[in-house]
Order: sequence, then C-alpha cells, then structure tokens
Amino acid sequence: MPHAAGVNDADRDAPPRDGPDLDAPDGGGSGSGSGSSSNAREKPIVIDKTKVAGPVDGFPVWIDVTDAQIAARARADGHDIYFTDSQGTVLDREMVSYSSGHLLAWVRVPHLDMTTSVTIYVVYGDVTRANQQNAQAVFAGYAAVWHLDDSLATTAVADATNTYDGTATGLAPTAQVAAKLGGGITFDGTGNQNIAFTSPLTGTGPHTISAWVDQQTTNRISAILTVGTNATDQARFLYGNYGNGGTVGLGLYNDDWAPAGHDLRGAGWKLVEWTYEGTNKKTHLFIDGQEITGSPHAMTGAANTPASTGTIGYAPEPTFGNPTGMVGVLDEVRIATAIRSPGWVATEFANQNSPATFYSVGAEQVAP
Repeated sequence: MPHAAGVNDADRDAPPRDGPDLDAPDGGGSGSGSGSSSNAREKPIVIDKTKVAGPVDGFPVWIDVTDAQIAARARADGHDIYFTDSQGTVLDREMVSYSSGHLLAWVRVPHLDMTTSVTIYVVYGDVTRANQQNAQAVFAGYAAVWHLDDSLATTAVADATNTYDGTATGLAPTAQVAAKLGGGITFDGTGNQNIAFTSPLTGTGPHTISAWVDQQTTNRISAILTVGTNATDQARFLYGNYGNGGTVGLGLYNDDWAPAGHDLRGAGWKLVEWTYEGTNKKTHLFIDGQEITGSPHAMTGAANTPASTGTIGYAPEPTFGNPTGMVGVLDEVRIATAIRSPGWVATEFANQNSPATFYSVGAEQVAP
C-alpha cells in the first residue's frame, strides 16, 4: 500500500500505515539489522513548499539528520538506510556518511514546487531491502560534481558522476577538513596546490558553475575553478577574490567581470553560482541563492572554450606575477552544461544552508 500522495500544511507527519505495533517485541533494534522484514521502520521527511523558490525537476536534496531512533534500529554502517517517495518507489541516493544516527546523504527528488509540500521517507532496519546507491543518477543533471570529501591519502578526487575524476597535487590528508556539507579541502594560496580534471566545458554553450566557498583574507587572486586557455574569450574562470579589488570575479579571459561590493573575504561560507547563457553573452552571478545587483551582465564577446585541463583551487595564469591559488576552503564544486534557473539556485541554497528548516522529520512508523 503506497503512502498518501503529498501532505497538507496542517498535516506535517504522514499517518502510520497498516502494520505491526511499534511497541511489540520483534527481536530487532539496537542497530542489529537482523534482516527480518518486521524490523523495517521509516520516517517521513516533509519538504516545506515555502522553502522551494520555483518548480525544479530531478533535484538533489541534501539530507542532514541526527536521530536516536534511526541509531537504535539501523545497522552501524548504515547499509540498510534508503529513501522512497510517497508511492513507495525507491529514490536514487548517495550516502555521504552515517555514524550513530547522524545521516548525511544526497537524494534525488523527481519534482518540487511552491504549491505542494512533498513527503519522502527514510527507511531503515532491514538490510535485505536496501538497494544499491546510484550517485550518477542523483546528479544526472550535472557534468561534474566534486564533493571534496576525499581523504587525500592518494591523489584521487572523485567526481560523483564518475566521469571527470580529478587528480590532486600538493594536497596532503591534512588538507581534508570539516566544511559546509561534510568534508572540504583547504588551500594555502601558494599555487602549488590544485585539483586537475578534464574539462567538460567546450565551445560556446551555456554552463552553471557553483561552489561553497570560505574565502579567507588575501589581496591576491584566489581561484575557485578555471578551464580553457589564456586567450581572449577562451577560458571560463571563477575567483573568490579578484585581486586588490576585494570582490568576487569571473570571466572568459580578457573579458572579465568583478562586480564591486561583493567581498567574500572573512564572510564565512558563501554559495557562489555563475550561470552563462551562451552565445547571447549574458552572465548571471548568484551569492547565497540571490542574484546580485547588476546581474545579468553582458560579456564583451561570446565564450569559445577549447578542450582543456581544468583546475580547482588554482588559476594557471602566467602574467599575474604571483600565485593565484585559492586562499581558503572549497566544498561541493559543480559544473553543469545547462543554465540553472533562479528558482533552482535559491532552492539549492535554502536546502544546503539550513537543512533543518528545509524539511521536517516525522514520527517513526512501520515500513510497508
């Protein structure tokens, strides 16, 4: 029997469905994961429609939940935890970490909008029912997604789409630090630390580049991500600080935009998103989910990006005369070969900046 579709504002917790009494002994619990179907439990996660800024499809929702009841019933390794929609269909997920009831995961929700609060369910307690993770499906709308949770014990830096894995240079395991969404990587600004990848951005097409940035104080260029070459309009770069101007910067090389009044230095975690429309040369900059004053901005020329190696945390620019490495911490760096809508960007910030207010977690009930 499926769950009731959707919820009303007055009905924040989904009602329990037919099943055994939660208080009846069943031989499970205490994180045993015994495999009996009677041990399976679930909790509704109600996504608040007022936090959704526009209709979005295939949206990766960031789940950050700490729950004593999940801790009591789920396996210690979390391998029995998965998610379903209101009809019981298993949703694509990527488990980031699980420890003692603290769950971090990405879950792809087919549709969100401002008219209906959507309920999904976290299911746990029966390892025989859990399906395999599918990070590629969760981030199907992206060319590359680097969570930057990597241990850095090797040079490998994973791309969740399994297409553009990166290679770290000069980054020891101590560079892996607690960040905005799980782990992140801290860069010292020397220019000797970077993550190289094969760029998915070529030609004149659109893009969305985004990252969580904790920009530390510097008067030098502090690079988040660069691709392309040092020829006019043949690069795409995003900087957390654009030199002495004390502002975020972006551009196509010799065709740059450094909007005044947007100094990220010492401001803590900021979600920076740059969308480029393509041949019409319009570029948009969003900080913490809001499009800045002066955006959209028309670039002088259109991008004509050649195939290249891209870098995270460094700009390989020979003419500046000083290092152009990131001074600060980066988390959740993404590239899409499509334009994200303002509604998508605002919803993304609402979810990732404050998961506890983006959704509410309801009472435990027997899973169907």
